[in-house]
Amino acid sequence: MGSFSLFDILGFGGLVFLAICWIPQTIATIKTGYVSVKLSFLTLYLFGSLLLFFQAIGLNNIPLMLLNGYTALSSSINLFYGLFPRVKAETNR
Repeated sequence: MGSFSLFDILGFGGLVFLAICWIPQTIATIKTGYVSVKLSFLTLYLFGSLLLFFQAIGLNNIPLMLLNGYTALSSSINLFYGLFPRVKAETNR
């Protein structure tokens, strides 16, 4: 593996911030057993991340491969709990 360019370092920085964004939502989803995010959002996000992941492979761009692989995994976990909740979502009264 060679040295990283400034753009790679910026990409890793973006990876860190976007990864941090998904952590609280995914933990809350696993703890509660259901997801509070719309399934349409999660589905579109998953497909977008997967397409960008494959593009990153073609470009051999490691930061984008990691980012889109991670976000695809996170949205998949949330989508799974949206489709197969352990408990029913609480409704506001």
